[in-house]
Amino acid sequence: MTRRQVWGLALAAFVAGGALVFVVVSVQEDETSPVTVGTARPAASQVPTTRAELVEAWTAELKHAGKELPKGWEVLTTDEIRGRYVHQRVLNAPSAEDIDPGMERRVDE
Repeated sequence: MTRRQVWGLALAAFVAGGALVFVVVSVQEDETSPVTVGTARPAASQVPTTRAELVEAWTAELKHAGKELPKGWEVLTTDEIRGRYVHQRVLNAPSAEDIDPGMERRVDE
């Protein structure tokens, strides 16, 4: 065999080996579990951003609790209104008993 024939044979073996690897990898089954996609979450905050929206939302939360806007609320900053709105929203959140009655569990058991 000439030197050129040896190089040709080596090149042909390399190409055949690459093709064989490609075939084996492409027909091999994927053993990983399928990816699950959760529900989409809102990208933006659900807390209102403008002062007018905050006052409206805070008023609704207070009304839900049977309360009214406190006297002098107009002098509060937007950040203070936001804090009071979020606080009232947390207070109005349902308790565990309201969500799932009868599912009382003791921690020490």
